[in-house]
Amino acid sequence: FGEPFIVWHPRKYAEMLAEKLVKHNATAWLINTGWVGGSYGVGHRCPLKYTRAIINAIHDGSAAQEETVEIPIFGFQVPKKIRGVPDEMLIPEMFWKDKASFQ
Repeated sequence: FGEPFIVWHPRKYAEMLAEKLVKHNATAWLINTGWVGGSYGVGHRCPLKYTRAIINAIHDGSAAQEETVEIPIFGFQVPKKIRGVPDEMLIPEMFWKDKASFQ
């Protein structure tokens, strides 16, 4: 939906965001509030109670204190645990029943 407003390649916007995060010593969190557990028709929407638990952990600082694992494709650091959220839901590939389809 935003295509008419995106004049540069998405990488340019990612680089601009990264520069601002470094400049202002800030952190950013990417929250999956969409589809989990498989492709459309197989998986399901991320339950709101888990989204709330993740947001609460970010707000209270506990998410930043957890041990992380890197998501290989994107290089994101993801907490291994968040109170109230199944561990496997935090690592997208682990939550898919068909691991080959995730790739």
